[in-house]
Amino acid sequence: MGLFSKIFNPEDLTVAALAILLCPLAGFVVQVFFGKRLPRQGDWLPTGCMLIALGIASWMMTVLFSTAHGIEEPHSWEIMQGWLSSGGEKGLSLNFGILVDNLTIVMLFVVTLVSFLVHLYSCGYMHGEERYNRFFAFLGLFSFSMLGLCISSNLLFLFMFWELVGLCSYFLIGFYFEKKSAQNAAIKAFMTTRLGDVGFLIGILIIAAFAGTLDFSGIFASVEAGENGPWKGDDGAWWLWAAGLGLFLGALGKSAQFPLHIWLPDAMEGPTPVSALIHAATMVVAGVYLVARMFPFLAGPGYFEGDFFSGDVLFFIALVGGFTAFFAATIAFVQTDIKKVLAYSTISQLGYMFLGRGVASVSAGIFHLFTHAFFKALLFLGAGSVIHAVHSNEMDDMGGLKKKMPITRWTFLIGTLAIAGLPYFSGFHSKEAILGNAYAAAGQLGGTWLHYLPFAFGIPTAGMTAFYMFRLYFKTFEGEPKNQKAFDHAHESPWTMTVPLGILAVLSVCSAGIPFTPHAEGSGAGDAHPHPTTWFAERVDSGRLVEFSSTADSAVQKVAEEVHHVHSTLTYVSMGIFASALLLAFCFFIPGKPLYGKEKAIATRLKPLYVSLQNLWYFDRFYTWFVLRVLHTCQVVCGHFDRVFVDGFVNFWGGVCRFFTGAAGVLDYWGVDGTVRGIANIIRFGGRRLRRVQTGFLQEYVHASLYLSGGLLLLVLVCYVLVK
Repeated sequence: MGLFSKIFNPEDLTVAALAILLCPLAGFVVQVFFGKRLPRQGDWLPTGCMLIALGIASWMMTVLFSTAHGIEEPHSWEIMQGWLSSGGEKGLSLNFGILVDNLTIVMLFVVTLVSFLVHLYSCGYMHGEERYNRFFAFLGLFSFSMLGLCISSNLLFLFMFWELVGLCSYFLIGFYFEKKSAQNAAIKAFMTTRLGDVGFLIGILIIAAFAGTLDFSGIFASVEAGENGPWKGDDGAWWLWAAGLGLFLGALGKSAQFPLHIWLPDAMEGPTPVSALIHAATMVVAGVYLVARMFPFLAGPGYFEGDFFSGDVLFFIALVGGFTAFFAATIAFVQTDIKKVLAYSTISQLGYMFLGRGVASVSAGIFHLFTHAFFKALLFLGAGSVIHAVHSNEMDDMGGLKKKMPITRWTFLIGTLAIAGLPYFSGFHSKEAILGNAYAAAGQLGGTWLHYLPFAFGIPTAGMTAFYMFRLYFKTFEGEPKNQKAFDHAHESPWTMTVPLGILAVLSVCSAGIPFTPHAEGSGAGDAHPHPTTWFAERVDSGRLVEFSSTADSAVQKVAEEVHHVHSTLTYVSMGIFASALLLAFCFFIPGKPLYGKEKAIATRLKPLYVSLQNLWYFDRFYTWFVLRVLHTCQVVCGHFDRVFVDGFVNFWGGVCRFFTGAAGVLDYWGVDGTVRGIANIIRFGGRRLRRVQTGFLQEYVHASLYLSGGLLLLVLVCYVLVK
């Protein structure tokens, strides 16, 4: 990494972050205008740009992990100050800038690594597809959007990139737009996430109104001020809660959490590399990142006093995350589409991440995001390799593929072991960290059954995850072929697909960190065997935009001590859950075992439950009914009311007014104007007659004199008669 050290100064990582952002953007621009004219339709260009971005991000990771506590101070660069200003002393001034801290570096590494591997994998998977060059252009724009979201220094620009991520997902989910199902899936994803984004935008507006800034540092400073700041009093606390809830609603939609989870399984209509990118490194983790970035705001003023458990929003996040993890895992039990199983698995694992945030363990949630990115990308790309070989998504068309696809089989098994929680694989450590913090935080929250509910959701979900993932693995790779024609056609994928699988398999094993021992008690970089979670947390938690006061009796310290006490117990429980789930799946799905072939018989006995799971707990049907029946009926009723009552009322008074204006017009025309016109006509008629008196002819003047004399005589006679 010496080359990058010469180009980029380790003391100013913002330049490196900007370079990472511009790499996929440059690839996208060239690919859009010249992709079709380039060799191989330009697939190598965005792939190469992502490789450069990955190299820079890898160098940044070495900077992060080269010290005991990572980057001590965040790096920021205001590229355009006062980009938008409302004026006035209390006006809102928005700056376009870059923020780089430990959280940013982790996200940049995850996004660039997975994105590069997806680009490379797509060179083989999408080969020969129509609109091949457009696909790579969309991938580059998707990566650019997510990277921009991660490095933004204020909430407004984060929201802009947030919406661009949603637009790219619409393009890629609906890539096969000639299929009606792909069109519907793209629209469903776009519209569902927009519902959450409405809440996100409302939260941004509340923050702008109260804090007077959208820069992260300014927002956190307004909360830290407490009663001396803009959120003072009961009203301020209520608005603080409303803004936090609005931000979480945005994260809820983007990360497909209950009840806005319905779009993610249908997003499988897009090409499999897109599914891997969405599920592992871009769209769905954007919501997780948002909650982590805004954690001091969501925790409230208590954060700055070492008490993360004073705010109600965080516990609500923990409840939603825990329930979503359990809820999605139940549906994954009965799915037969290999990508749908992984989709519901993603929803469940995202629930774990939100559970970690909700119990105030940002590092545990980010740790699971970090490890999940690798094994979930591996599983999706492995599923794509299988689909590429058998030309079917259904597990009923698979079986026995380990003989034909050994590389795919072994790498997929490693991903399965990681997500299932095999002790000392990456997924085991991150899940254990979340569950340990969930148990310990319950005591700080009050210790009632309600506060232990997130932990109660998380424990069985771990066993359910192991079971349905081994069900997927056994039905796909073990046993005998279920579709002989598909089996005969199957073959191992090309190197452009297997190399990314191998890299991700290695990361799925070792991404938990440095060497460790099962009962490590070290907590610092100087210890011989620090626990991976502790080792990761020390680097992610340090270098925050704001620091809390770490007192000996703080809630954070108490939770840390409790986690340490339950670590060994939780490790043994996790081992037992993993072993039990593996044994049960082995008995169900391996030929010759006691329960093999009895899956349908058990489903028949539990038919109401089985049918409910097959129908996704009827949520999709409920939304369809709600939209097409309730909302449509309301629309019809409102339309009828508008036409009959509103328009009728308006039309009635319009008719009345029109009648009176018509009558007034007639009166004006024939009365007022008629009188004026009559007088004018009389005067004009008299004038015409009188004008004839002055003609210039003498004989006419004589005649006029006779007329005047006669008229005068007549007038004298009349006066005489009247006087008499």
